[in-house]
Amino acid sequence: MGVSDYVTNIATLFKNVVLNAVGVQRTFYELIEDKDIPRAISMMQDHDVDVDNALDEYYPQKHKVMQRPNKERKNLPTYITCKLPRALQKSINETELFFLLSNPIVWKKEDGDDEVFQMFTEFLAESRFNSTMRKVKRIAGSETESAKLYHIYKEKSGDKEEVRIKPVVLARSTGYQLRPLFDQYGDMMAFAYGYKVKTGKGNSVQHWDIQTPEMIFECSNEGIGWNVKPRPNPTGRINVLYYHQEKAWAGVEPRIERIEDLDSKIGDTNNYFADPIAFATGDVIELMKDPEASGKMIKGTGPNSRFEYINPPQSSELRASEKKELHDTVLLDTFTPDIDVEKMRALGVMSGVAIKRALTIGYIKRGNLLETYEEMVDREKNIIIECLKVKYPEKATKLAKLKVSFTFSEPFDEDKEKTWSSICQLYGAGLVSLETAVGMLSLTKAPEEEIDKIRMAATEKMMAEQELKEEQAQEQNPAQTEEEEE
Repeated sequence: MGVSDYVTNIATLFKNVVLNAVGVQRTFYELIEDKDIPRAISMMQDHDVDVDNALDEYYPQKHKVMQRPNKERKNLPTYITCKLPRALQKSINETELFFLLSNPIVWKKEDGDDEVFQMFTEFLAESRFNSTMRKVKRIAGSETESAKLYHIYKEKSGDKEEVRIKPVVLARSTGYQLRPLFDQYGDMMAFAYGYKVKTGKGNSVQHWDIQTPEMIFECSNEGIGWNVKPRPNPTGRINVLYYHQEKAWAGVEPRIERIEDLDSKIGDTNNYFADPIAFATGDVIELMKDPEASGKMIKGTGPNSRFEYINPPQSSELRASEKKELHDTVLLDTFTPDIDVEKMRALGVMSGVAIKRALTIGYIKRGNLLETYEEMVDREKNIIIECLKVKYPEKATKLAKLKVSFTFSEPFDEDKEKTWSSICQLYGAGLVSLETAVGMLSLTKAPEEEIDKIRMAATEKMMAEQELKEEQAQEQNPAQTEEEEE
């Protein structure tokens, strides 16, 4: 089946048009049909400039302070000025990641079959969901965008072909260019990711894979035009999660540059005065020419004779105040808690509620990020279920009925034990049912099975207690028991 056969049914989804090489208006799908891939890609959102700027700021070796000019000196080697970049951007980004995903996301079955819910949670473990989630979040915070692709393919296993699902993190730092396409309502209509593959001859071949809910187009250019290989999308969804956010340190770039500039200038001053520098009048210097005079007292012969060491200028109060103000405002403006060694020690003896109050600013940023990441995780959950339907078609009906909810865990663990204790107290007081208590605890992948086990254990315990009471009663009144038996 050719590309045109697929395009006929879905070309009307895209109203955007551009001019092709001969000046004719074409839609997104028609450009793919014409194998005009560069123009089709040009219709999609391009954030490469933002990514380039963010990467230059994220890696210390690329900071502006590294371009400080050296100083030429007469009859002396060129002085290499201090270039002292800081990794504040990385520190801010890692703190942001800690507050959002330091602990794994908790999943809970709301409705459906225990077997398929266990299948869902096992897939999360096998696909390293928590690790890839942290990776895409870290990259999005440092590069402004990242994506996670669920690659579905078939692999031979013996005489049969098995469906495989592999999550792949896509980002500039992992070798991909990202191109999303959204409609006016913010819904993703298509997604493309570009990459290069080296051939056996050492040449690099440009690839663009374009996904739509209906089709996946694998495009490659080997130097003589574009080859387009279309195939149906097995899930009926775009199997890519696109994460886009502001860089974690947005808004404080000039302040970070100022901190690095001050540190570098202080380093130059310290270098200049590293070796002792002495000031002496001519008559004193004449007396010091004798090598045997070392350690002896030198007496000036004139009324203006002087000998003294020149001390480096001390760090002014104004400079110290500026550095502290810069550091504090960088953290404040990025909603980053100031956590040093002493403060971390203090947090170790505080309750969960007290920690939350002390680090309120970090929780404010966490709340802002949840607005983006809760939506993306919910979409990823749906994509995983659709992928499992392809892998296990015999379970498709049960998977379609599966309802799963999730919660982002607290960054600090102390509250977990208190929560469990509170749930157990509620159940013991009869304020919640067993089903509700097991669901709230979220400690098992098969809650219904666990409830059956708990009830069976309770029944066995009750029966054992009843038998024990009967045995004790028989030992206390053996004569009465014999009469009852007769």
